[in-house]
Amino acid sequence: MNSVSLCKGFFFALLFAAMMSARADDVRVEIDSGGWTLVGDLTTPDTVSLNSFAILLHKAAGDRKAYVAMAEAMATRGIASLRIDLRGHGDSNNLGAFDPEISRYLDDNNPAIVRNFSLIRAGDRDIVSIMQWLDEQPHLTSLPLVVVGSSYTGEEMVEAAVDTRFADVYVALSPGSFREESIAAVDLSEVPWLFVRAEVDLPFFPELFAAIRAGSKTAEIWTLPGEGHATDLFDHNPNLHLLLIDWITDQLP
Repeated sequence: MNSVSLCKGFFFALLFAAMMSARADDVRVEIDSGGWTLVGDLTTPDTVSLNSFAILLHKAAGDRKAYVAMAEAMATRGIASLRIDLRGHGDSNNLGAFDPEISRYLDDNNPAIVRNFSLIRAGDRDIVSIMQWLDEQPHLTSLPLVVVGSSYTGEEMVEAAVDTRFADVYVALSPGSFREESIAAVDLSEVPWLFVRAEVDLPFFPELFAAIRAGSKTAEIWTLPGEGHATDLFDHNPNLHLLLIDWITDQLP
């Protein structure tokens, strides 16, 4: 190995050490949401100047673990984050759990399916509770706010914003339930939005993303090669979380 390679290796070793030292230990957070106990992990930078705060929301039948790598990388860039399990998911199961084995199609005559849908449809209430918690954190609430939604939470974060406030930056990973009203809210919010999907996903995604493109003059859209839905995109695109953080930091006020 030549001296240039040694210097490069030493430089990257120092850089990695600095990045790791920039991350403090996670702090467990519990937030009440209408009797549900929402469990999350708050990650804050240690030696890096704090410049923004991100709420990281999972997909249906997912949980906060999908965002571990992204939260760690965000901390090295000065972004604190809360990755949290919404009602019925992960550790937020004190009143019941979402059943991923049940049909995704609503059947009003099947109580189990109705309950599953009720958990999804109440996601906006959980996000409102998270926003109320954030308002009680003086060191965080004044920071620029980033919200990352995944699958059903892409729609729920818009509904919650109507009842609270819009964030400063949004990322929506495979937002399958995005309604016309939510598409209209993208430009009305006057903040940056990024929509991401894989080429291979559920059949309606090309039509939905075409509607987003037609309905918004400002939204940015990424279509990734291959397959993957919502936070599963991270498994198929190992550097995606870093690309998203680059995009987010470029958009921050």
